[in-house]
Amino acid sequence: MLDITALRQRYADPYAQLKRQSEWVIELARLFEPEDDQGHARTARQVKREVKQFLERLEQEAVDRPEDANVIACIVKAVRHRWWGLFICYWISNVPSSTNALETFFKDMKHHQRRITGRKSVHEFILRYGPFAAFIDYAETPDALLARLHQVKLEDFKQARQVLRKVETRLKKLHRFRHHPDKFYHDLEARWEKAIASNQ
Repeated sequence: MLDITALRQRYADPYAQLKRQSEWVIELARLFEPEDDQGHARTARQVKREVKQFLERLEQEAVDRPEDANVIACIVKAVRHRWWGLFICYWISNVPSSTNALETFFKDMKHHQRRITGRKSVHEFILRYGPFAAFIDYAETPDALLARLHQVKLEDFKQARQVLRKVETRLKKLHRFRHHPDKFYHDLEARWEKAIASNQ
């Protein structure tokens, strides 16, 4: 027991330092919350002021605690480097304050696609459908899907389908070029000869 206690005491200072540094990151994350404790929306001006005060306090802490100066410098640099885009979610409604939900969505989408195809990589699926993959909801019932599709205007659907077909055509050309280059070049030469003949 004495050996264990001695071992713990040896790491007491590094542990206290890491705990203190992690509390700074947690406090900074709380400052960026879009709502206060009462559930009221916070303004960009209010958040900016609080974050500036926090960074100033942190810089003073670096003077008082030189052993934390490197970590504090990294935190301050990271925030100031991204300052221009940190407050957009407070100016524009429906813009999320973080990408956590988006990353979770992509993770779930890739997970479901792996289960469907049995493949580890879903790169081809993402390339093929691009932004259209975002409309897939694996928890949605067929009736709910039909109800959602009824809300789409016919003109919007035709326009989106045309964009999707352009993407698919480009991917088909890439696939033919990679897997059947001789046939691809032969078809290309034939099209060029036909185009030249029609212009003469």
